[in-house]
Amino acid sequence: MLAFPASERRDGMRKMMLALALVVVLVPLLAAVALGAEGRLIQCNKVLPCVGSKGDDKIMERIGDGKKDQILPKGGDDLVLANKYTNDEDVVSGGGGFDRINVADGDKLDTANGGKGRDVCIVDARREAGDSCSRVQVQRP
Repeated sequence: MLAFPASERRDGMRKMMLALALVVVLVPLLAAVALGAEGRLIQCNKVLPCVGSKGDDKIMERIGDGKKDQILPKGGDDLVLANKYTNDEDVVSGGGGFDRINVADGDKLDTANGGKGRDVCIVDARREAGDSCSRVQVQRP
């Protein structure tokens, strides 16, 4: 059996520990960057306004009929779904990016405002869409 001198074993062990420490530090850091770029799934709750991240988010209004929501997507190409619950006054103000804002929930009480990007606003009536929507789709029940 071939034996290495103690100094070579220490050097080899030191290099291995340094590589392991580097992996322990870099993996969480790179994972956080990757998740931030992809965006999040956001279910709005009691805290208003409901604010998106810089990534490509999917943001859903609060659960239940009759709840007024204020939703503010930020950067990224976001999908805002405020179309499930009715009898409410949802206000969505788009951020940067190409957002898709859906407030077609069966009532005509909502407001969909696009942002800096080319945003699509899906509404129950044309009056629900702000001037900043690049394209407006009116959904009839």
